[in-house]
Amino acid sequence: MKMYHAFLAGLVACGLVIAQDAAPAAAPAAAPAEKAAPAKAPAKKEAVKVVNGSIVSVDAIANTVIIKAKKAEDTLMINDKTAIKSGGKVVALADLKADAKVSASYKMEEGKMVAVKITEKPAAPAAKPKAKAKEEAAPAAPAAAPATPAPETK
Repeated sequence: MKMYHAFLAGLVACGLVIAQDAAPAAAPAAAPAEKAAPAKAPAKKEAVKVVNGSIVSVDAIANTVIIKAKKAEDTLMINDKTAIKSGGKVVALADLKADAKVSASYKMEEGKMVAVKITEKPAAPAAKPKAKAKEEAAPAAPAAAPATPAPETK
């Protein structure tokens, strides 16, 4: 029986030695699997934002346009994907003029506002003075004739 216990003790000792040698081999194999798991998620699409205002300046060389909105001036970068329209037609950046009213949609890329679309709004018709507008709306009525003829005297 002593021999049996000695045999079992030797078997357990050998098993522990073999298990310790196998554990480091298994750990490096698991490491590449861990590196592959946290692969970069696809970049989130940035939300498109809109700014309405008037053009302060256009720089066709630097491919930028500065738009003055209600509270601030925004500098938008122009790229080859930016659609620029005026009067329903596609135009070049250089065709946009200062003080033109525009609506521009943009998205943030690397901390910069990159224009997706710039649309020039049609110019508003000149406002008529109120006094003239009233005169045109209600023309003067002709003088009214007496309703009953005057009696003839003999």
